[in-house]
Amino acid sequence: MTGPLPVSYKEFCASYGPGVVGHFLKVLHPNSSGASQSEYILQMAGLYHELYPEAIPHDVYPHSESGAVLWALSAESDALFLVRHGRTEWKIGVWFRQWSQWEEYSEEVPIWLARQAAGGLVIPGLPLGVHGGFIPLD
Repeated sequence: MTGPLPVSYKEFCASYGPGVVGHFLKVLHPNSSGASQSEYILQMAGLYHELYPEAIPHDVYPHSESGAVLWALSAESDALFLVRHGRTEWKIGVWFRQWSQWEEYSEEVPIWLARQAAGGLVIPGLPLGVHGGFIPLD
């Protein structure tokens, strides 16, 4: 997509594929064999880019080759992006639709998800620890 994505994200996708975390967060996988999510990712990213350009403080891929990459959507239409900072650093950017608010987190995707599912990281609006678990979609 936008060059090298974070290794930890690619490993997570290779290990688990697309799925739902905590009955709330749908993790998208661009190369999913069964769900064909690459086109879906491009459509949804374009929609967020068009509808909320002032709310998301980064360009969004594919409208910008170096833009933030959509990697998950919540049950409440919150959008989660991988955001490049510098040459090698990536952050998780979350646009909370219900609050029209942007937040960024420094952790890698698997650690960020695991901490939430285990209750070690509580983010209002993302109740991943309530149900926990991962349900594969492929």
